[in-house]
Amino acid sequence: MDIRTILANNLRLADLLDEGLRVIFIAIIFEALAWWLGRRIDAWVEPLLPNAAGREVAWRSRRSLTLRRTPKMAMRIATYTCAMLLVLNVFNVPILPLSLALGAVALLFGAALMPLMRDTAQGYALLSDDLVAPGDIIEVEGRRGLVEKCTLRGLWLRDEAGRTHFYSNRGVQNISLLARKQEAASTPAPAFDPLAAPGKAAVKPVAEAKR
Repeated sequence: MDIRTILANNLRLADLLDEGLRVIFIAIIFEALAWWLGRRIDAWVEPLLPNAAGREVAWRSRRSLTLRRTPKMAMRIATYTCAMLLVLNVFNVPILPLSLALGAVALLFGAALMPLMRDTAQGYALLSDDLVAPGDIIEVEGRRGLVEKCTLRGLWLRDEAGRTHFYSNRGVQNISLLARKQEAASTPAPAFDPLAAPGKAAVKPVAEAKR
């Protein structure tokens, strides 16, 4: 093996070592950034947690997890995408065409998923204010019933006839909260039975709940 081969191998090894160190540096920086942003998200979500005071423990835990996890997931996707582009740049991959291609794909999927993103944004707002939870008795778009399920996607409402209706969060404009679940639990069951025909017997407990 001649001197030129030895020098070429050493230079290649030095290049690999340099590239490896740069990749490690990028990974450390962006992981630290993701950790710091996660802490900021936790601090932002913390004041919203007492809104669910008095709810069931299982619902409070699920609500807290959703409020924390949803923005962290979006943040990590954006952070790791930027980190991946910088790592590719280390290996001399042209990132400008790649960035334009990713932007076009993101724009295309964003337009297709716009209704779902609107559902998620509205659902997150409802969840942060704790306006609705399973077991609540509400009135949506003139229909009164019991909330069977509440997610970032929408509401499942069982009406007085026993039928279950689904409302996407983006379509929910007006919600009238007739009774929270704990309020319903402290009131005689027939008065808050969503299957009962609406009348004076059903209206009276709602007024008591408002007091």
